[in-house]
Amino acid sequence: MNRVRACAAILGFAVFAGCCQSAPAQEGSPAVLASADEATMERLTAALVKEMGRSPLQFGPGDPTRSPTISVLPLPPGPLEDRSLAKPTIFRLEIEGGACVLVREDTGARIALEGVECRAAG
Repeated sequence: MNRVRACAAILGFAVFAGCCQSAPAQEGSPAVLASADEATMERLTAALVKEMGRSPLQFGPGDPTRSPTISVLPLPPGPLEDRSLAKPTIFRLEIEGGACVLVREDTGARIALEGVECRAAG
């Protein structure tokens, strides 16, 4: 009888675990900015400032009209620091349902870019 209970418990756990899996994360296709004009860059920067919770931001190397990856550099070391171990925060541009979206690599946060046009990367 104990064997039957053990099997039932294992089966019940397996069914429960299967039911509780989260839905897969939304994914778009890699994208680049259609243009890097002043208005587009202002909207991109405003979305990043809001997400990062700090201003001003300094972008890392790269061209968002050619690469889907955008990096935001960490704050520079303070006057009492001679170096910093901080790493850039990396974002990915994606097209999702026709809209341009930024995806933060470390948290998976998805930020819709209002009034910003993207095109498929590649």
